[in-house]
Amino acid sequence: MIDIDDLIDEASDLPYGEARTLLLEQALRHAESGGDREQILAVRMELTEAYQFGSEPAKSFATFSRCVADFDADPELFDDWQTHTLLWQYKWIVDSMRDFPQVPLGRAHDALAEMERRYREAGAGLHAVHAQRCMVAGHVGDRAAAEEHFHHWSITPRDEMSDCEGCDPDGKIMHLAALGRDEEAVTLAAPVVAGHLTCENQPQSILSCLLLPYVRTGRHAEAAQAHLKAYRLIQALPHYTSNLDLHLEFLARTGNESRGLEILQRELPRLEERASPHTLMTFLGAAGLLLRRLEELGHGDLAVAVGGAETSVAALRAEVTGRARELAAAFDTRNGTREQSSRIEACLTAEPLVDHLPLVPHARRVTLSGTAPAEETLPSIKVSGADQAVAELARLAGEHAEAGRRQEALDLLVGTRDGSLLLMRARLEEPVTAARTLRAARVALRAEGDLAQLATAALIHGELLRHLATTPQDTELDTTPDELPEEPGSLEELLAAYGEAAAVSRDPEQRAVAHAVRGEVLVAVDRPEEAAEDLIEAVALFTALGGTANAALARVDLAAAYLSTDRVVEAAIAAEEALGLLEPGDYDNRVNAQWTRAHARRMLGEREAALADFTELAGLYAEPIRAARAWEAAGMLLGELDRDEESSGAFSQAVQNYVDAGARDEAGTAMRKQLSALYWADQAKAALEAVAPVRDFLRTLDGEQAAFELAALDYDEARMLLSLDRHEEAAIRARAAVAAFTALDLADLAEAAADLLEHLEQPDQD
Repeated sequence: MIDIDDLIDEASDLPYGEARTLLLEQALRHAESGGDREQILAVRMELTEAYQFGSEPAKSFATFSRCVADFDADPELFDDWQTHTLLWQYKWIVDSMRDFPQVPLGRAHDALAEMERRYREAGAGLHAVHAQRCMVAGHVGDRAAAEEHFHHWSITPRDEMSDCEGCDPDGKIMHLAALGRDEEAVTLAAPVVAGHLTCENQPQSILSCLLLPYVRTGRHAEAAQAHLKAYRLIQALPHYTSNLDLHLEFLARTGNESRGLEILQRELPRLEERASPHTLMTFLGAAGLLLRRLEELGHGDLAVAVGGAETSVAALRAEVTGRARELAAAFDTRNGTREQSSRIEACLTAEPLVDHLPLVPHARRVTLSGTAPAEETLPSIKVSGADQAVAELARLAGEHAEAGRRQEALDLLVGTRDGSLLLMRARLEEPVTAARTLRAARVALRAEGDLAQLATAALIHGELLRHLATTPQDTELDTTPDELPEEPGSLEELLAAYGEAAAVSRDPEQRAVAHAVRGEVLVAVDRPEEAAEDLIEAVALFTALGGTANAALARVDLAAAYLSTDRVVEAAIAAEEALGLLEPGDYDNRVNAQWTRAHARRMLGEREAALADFTELAGLYAEPIRAARAWEAAGMLLGELDRDEESSGAFSQAVQNYVDAGARDEAGTAMRKQLSALYWADQAKAALEAVAPVRDFLRTLDGEQAAFELAALDYDEARMLLSLDRHEEAAIRARAAVAAFTALDLADLAEAAADLLEHLEQPDQD
């Protein structure tokens, strides 16, 4: 027999969206077939909420109307909480009526009048009524009425029917921003922005409403952060379709058209499927503005993929603009005004507010200056000064080198102190010898003031030092004993070489390469703060040069540097950009970028998205150790999402891959986590049966980690035994856990185990 209350409880544990709604619809069918009026009412009220927050507000009209009819027929059927909820839901219904042009405006006014009457009868205040009247008046363009209702909304005390303190400022900010009262809007939003007031819709809604006010008041950094934070929150809520138009308009008017196009392509199919007509209209209007800007920038022929179909910027602009205007006309016909068409036209023709507002540090624009890259062939080396003897020596050495007479060229250059000739000599020498010669060349070129040659020498020196650091060298060098070089340079010398190239070169491509490689090295040696500075510059320079491929590679390292310095949003963005730019077959860089994105998403609370990344990576990795770590991360996320049986399966995969990789310590940890996940999946008996072999495996390991895992296993086993009412055995394991955690100086865990032991030793335990 179906338990309707269980279905409602199961639905309430799910996020808003299709799965939750389907469960409640199933519950309603069973309730109606059973004829229990109280159950039918309970499910209908739950469904009204699910439809509203699951992006299906049109369906809520029917369930809400039936609940109102039931209330009027038999108020005693409703308890106090249900009566309060019904009155609260009036706000949602009136709000949604504005969003559908097929709903006559008169119905919205009637619903408002009904709402006010019922609020008065219930002894509630009219704060929420004034809010709804203000929004309806603004929707039809009655500015005087909107301002009057806004005044009453602002001075009427809040009451039990008012929106939460996080959401109530939302509509006020939109009203103020539409009138250009930006400073008031920013001030009003301060408590939500500070994080003091949050809910299902906040802070993403208010941050979105503040985007243009922030820009218009010169708060550019706040605008960038508001976009990044709000959009990521919206992305994590599949049912959330509001506010996306505000982000597209912001991006179109701040020189961020490429990011806007990325969001447009991602979000348009979702809005087509789930958004109300008004929400879709405003998004299409903002999309038309964005695409117009791209056309004006010369990208009208750029290919665009939307919902699996490919078109061009120009063609898509014509389509979305036409549809936005059609929807606006439908609303205006319903409303008897031109307000919605006027708003759409204002959006479509809006001009940029700033030339470029960088959203992340690496998105800044640079002005290129300098010369074209120097040729790398020996004869093209420029000789500094006017010394004819030096020039002649360079010419002769170059001729020997071109003819393949390397030793003759080297013999000519022995003993030279000229920077250009030393650079020429280094290019002919074996690597270790060349490293010493390049040191001397850079000293000479600095003294001579030849910055162009110095930049080239520093870049070559850096590359050579990196090569020497990663490649075994042949001990038989082409030198005489008294010319044997000193040891290859240190890490600091390598970094200094690239740093000098970046600092003195007038060639932007050289500077970009120097910054990129220096940043890559700094990431590898775990100096992410310094790495980020170099890589930000590299991405900006490569982007300005049109070097998309190099910019993508630099973003991979930059994303890792951002993540290591807790700049999590920037890390996610850089990784996402890299994945969008890297070649499909670039395995190493693609998996590295996706790994960074997965961790960033997890740190941002985007668990489902992070889980998708880790699961995909587990299947992509060719190396067992990397696959194991991805499975382990997936197992942790599944546990956090209360999907414990799946979590156990992921840890099982991790164990197998760790064993294949020969990583026994990591395998032991994953084994213990797998058993813990089984326990949380209400499979304590199965978990308990597997404890002994896991303990035997852990005892074959050495070190503090193995000791910790054995202690944790004792604690986990105690809980398993307790759940099976085997208290005496559980106490033995809890006592062992207390001792082990204490020996490891893990006071918090020892205290937790002691609490469990105390519970087990209570006299009233069976």
